[in-house]
Amino acid sequence: MNKPLVALLSRLSYGGIINEKITEGSHGFVETLAGVYEKARNALEYRADNLVRRAAIERILKRIVLLNKNPEKITDSLLTELSWAKYVSYEEIKISDKDNLKKVLSKYVGFIGCSVPTEWILKIASAEIEELFNLNTDYKQFTFFAYQAIRQKVTMDLSDLDLLTFFATDKIYAGSDNEQIAYHILGLAGKGVTKDKFEEAWKLFTQAKTHKELPRISKFVRRQMPPLIILRDMYFYQPAGFKKIFGSKEIFDKRAEEVLGTQLDQMSGKIATAGIRSVFYVFLTKMILAFGLEVPFEIFAYGRIGALPLVINLTFPPVLMWLTTMQIKLPSKKEKALLIERAWYILENFDSLKDEKDILKNSERDGDHNFVYYLFSILYALFFFGVFWVIYLALGRIGYTFFSKFIFIFFLTIIAFFAYRIAQIAKVYSWKGTETRGATFIEILSLPILAIGSRLSQGLSKLNFLAFTFDFILEAPFKIILGFLDSWVQFLSAKKEEQIIE
Repeated sequence: MNKPLVALLSRLSYGGIINEKITEGSHGFVETLAGVYEKARNALEYRADNLVRRAAIERILKRIVLLNKNPEKITDSLLTELSWAKYVSYEEIKISDKDNLKKVLSKYVGFIGCSVPTEWILKIASAEIEELFNLNTDYKQFTFFAYQAIRQKVTMDLSDLDLLTFFATDKIYAGSDNEQIAYHILGLAGKGVTKDKFEEAWKLFTQAKTHKELPRISKFVRRQMPPLIILRDMYFYQPAGFKKIFGSKEIFDKRAEEVLGTQLDQMSGKIATAGIRSVFYVFLTKMILAFGLEVPFEIFAYGRIGALPLVINLTFPPVLMWLTTMQIKLPSKKEKALLIERAWYILENFDSLKDEKDILKNSERDGDHNFVYYLFSILYALFFFGVFWVIYLALGRIGYTFFSKFIFIFFLTIIAFFAYRIAQIAKVYSWKGTETRGATFIEILSLPILAIGSRLSQGLSKLNFLAFTFDFILEAPFKIILGFLDSWVQFLSAKKEEQIIE
């Protein structure tokens, strides 16, 4: 058994914490209202389930700190609102301890005014608070094990290679968002974080996030993840019996097949749910845009409505979204066997991973091929614009105006990117082996569309006016009303006790 695996096994709790029974609190009137609000608010943004609570903590902190910077009052308000919305259980509050939470908030409030933007100070604070509440302390142990495995296979000549590999592994393997990654980088500074250390950690995070080689390293890390993910799933499937699976390959294979079957069944449901939500989201958005903007503009600018372009623009986005998600396939029987075989190979040959063929090395463009690289860049730019130019001309042939063309291409890029993200769910357990393969014609053709869709998605998330309305116009008075109702309910409960005559 290799040293990293031995170290991993020594740090795990084997279900000692995560299997504790979580006692649910009562679902009173205030809790019900808060729960409904949170569901409506979370529906405005696309977030993985494991990121919802951290985002809620960040949102609450931004609003509270805007009016009050007293750590004790911030702690009380935060705990109250998280309890209302059922983001924390009684066990999580008990384990995290109010005094510890106040210390965390005092630390970050003290950082306000340094070179790090206040918004990001609160984002990183929300990540630490989320970890403070999280009963599952074993998850991050597997992230470090995955980092050790991946780092062997990345041999690029970069001074900050450890940082970039850690960033990519934390984001892809652990599913951390940027706020959590920034906090984890801060954690590398050890205990007793000072303002100087905090600012340095922020610089390292920004340096890694904007590094030109991060996308290439992230793509490589993503290819290596499936065997390491199934290993983590095998632990959480039955923590107490995890050590037993290393007794023999037969035991390991049997457990892996069982776990993989369960995970793929759950994944099938996730893909279907994500597809349905995306279809409805695209359909509703398109209907609102069509009748609120597209039709009035067409009548105002051209004096008429193009019937065929309007029908296509209304029906094409949801139909394309549905067809694309229906084409997503889960790993085949052969791919599942390869995945399990690879997971066992990693455990048995951990120290030999660096000798495999698919090592990530320096890109050729960093060497003596600058002319070729620039030539290919020019050809790619021509191809990039050529794809959209062909679409633009084809739409003109069937009667599209300039504005309707813009609407069509806009939704085409957004849908393509949504579908790509959903497809990534299925690729979590897709292992193709260590041999790299070239891109297919469809992948090459869709690259410009996905690239624009990604940029638009990021831009739209920043310009989410509905989310802004919720956060800064509706949420503050709503939470004041909830606070009044909560006090009123407690008053009535006390009166009820007083009126009972024994």
